[in-house]
Amino acid sequence: MNRRAFLQRTGGLATLAGLAGCLGTTSDSPPGDDAETDETTTGAADDSTTTERFSGVRSDHGEPFRTISVGSRDAVAFPDNNRPREIRVWNAADEARDIDLQISRDAEILVDRTVEFAADAYLEVALNEPADHSVSVGLADGNATTFGVERTSFDCNSAGTDVGVMPDGRVETMSMSTAMGCPRPKVAGTDLSVGQGTCGKEHSASVAFEDEAVRVDGTVRTPTPDSGLELADAAYDAETGALTLRVRATGSDNDGGGVGVQCVGEVPYEATIGFDHGWSSSVVVVHDSMDETTEVTRVERGSA
Repeated sequence: MNRRAFLQRTGGLATLAGLAGCLGTTSDSPPGDDAETDETTTGAADDSTTTERFSGVRSDHGEPFRTISVGSRDAVAFPDNNRPREIRVWNAADEARDIDLQISRDAEILVDRTVEFAADAYLEVALNEPADHSVSVGLADGNATTFGVERTSFDCNSAGTDVGVMPDGRVETMSMSTAMGCPRPKVAGTDLSVGQGTCGKEHSASVAFEDEAVRVDGTVRTPTPDSGLELADAAYDAETGALTLRVRATGSDNDGGGVGVQCVGEVPYEATIGFDHGWSSSVVVVHDSMDETTEVTRVERGSA
């Protein structure tokens, strides 16, 4: 089979107890995209003899005998910048063996099964949803080795991990990735909808990251309930990853044909900032009103 260029190496794994053999919530599907990067790690060995360094799947089989698809691509935002991650598990022995595979995400077990591998056979796993994953592999009658696939590895590059279950039961891994620079997020469009004002004295704002956009629902404290609002700025700082959204109160929307309500007002709004390539990592919402500038909220994407 064709081999791939390896670009970098890291190490470090922990060993876990053997895995149960029940079926998780996954589906079998055709093989996914190919991948390329390099990191090598080694699980527990039965002896201290020197062995050849693991260099990825070297199966004589040209195709995996099974592909397991974990999660769905349907709801993945910015899919070109959040490509799936591939794991290939190889029985690197000249005899058939049962191998345990477990995959979890956010403490939820997604795959938990024992798979019968023919000699020299390998299977593929496609991790479709960007998130931190924990993967454990080992012989069914032995210990397992666990390693992580981090959320940060889901980007525009082709990437994956080769896992070899060696003849002596050791589990070794090598992670691979291309090194293409990924496009940074950028503002693609803005929209502001202003609602009907009421009497009140509070600034407020809530932030949501959804549908490849940042949505802010807020209210601005204004001189009167019929004051207008405008989106004064939606500035994205590519270096810090911060989006600063500035909503400004304008003059009264009362056209002079009637008497307006005489009270300090709260005017609601919904602002939508569309993005290309990815969301901002944080959002700062600022209101300019009544000769004051007020930072209403500051939200990190991880906490939104």
